[in-house]
Amino acid sequence: MLRRLLLTVGLLIAGLLFTGAPAFGAPPVTETTTQKNLVETFVDVVPTCEEGGPPYTITTTSNLIEHSTIFPDGREHDTFTQTGTFVAVPLEDPSLPSYTGKFTVWGGFNANGATVNGTFTFNLRGTGSDGSTISAHQVDHFNARPDGTVNEFFHCH
Repeated sequence: MLRRLLLTVGLLIAGLLFTGAPAFGAPPVTETTTQKNLVETFVDVVPTCEEGGPPYTITTTSNLIEHSTIFPDGREHDTFTQTGTFVAVPLEDPSLPSYTGKFTVWGGFNANGATVNGTFTFNLRGTGSDGSTISAHQVDHFNARPDGTVNEFFHCH
């Protein structure tokens, strides 16, 4: 889940850095997209602050809202929130616990033609079939400058 989000963020940054600015004088263009009861199934590790882990088949059911505003001078602001439930079943080792729980992902991105920055958060709480619990809170922030340098801050607990 986190890897797909990071890929999406990277593609968004590339698109913002390499697209031209809209015509001056036009009003900002805003777009909002809402999806309810979105079901996605994929194979990944159960998100924790430790890297790696055994593969799980993860199914999420969530609501997603995305909003973007593009200004005539090329500035752009994008944000999204996705929240829902998940079921994670071990793919290869049936002796491992399955997990159920809730998650929320939020992201906000800004571009002004010279710099791009963004922040996203990921929160997860779950309970295993063996009574164990998992939780993760991740924050990632980046700032891409015109000279190509990128500063990034990542925290997980």
